[in-house]
Amino acid sequence: MRFGQFLIVLEPMMDSKRLTPSQARIIGKSLYRQLNYLYRLKTRMAAVGFPPKDPLYLMVCDAYDALHRLSVEIHYMSCSSGAGRPPSKEE
Repeated sequence: MRFGQFLIVLEPMMDSKRLTPSQARIIGKSLYRQLNYLYRLKTRMAAVGFPPKDPLYLMVCDAYDALHRLSVEIHYMSCSSGAGRPPSKEE
């Protein structure tokens, strides 16, 4: 960003590397509820006979898969160590 003749470089205040394990746990709890809902919706749609190639069913499956990937990543971020990650400070 330019201000007059000075160049101001703004560093991001937050990114995924700065997320603490306790913050990740809070996000994970919220994601679990949403993931559970999408799982139940996907299961119900299959049970009532939505065709596997139905556009709405496929969107629900895609949403579930994306949220699942996100929740797995958040879970690993909530761990202080392990899962191929070095130990991190809690706060």
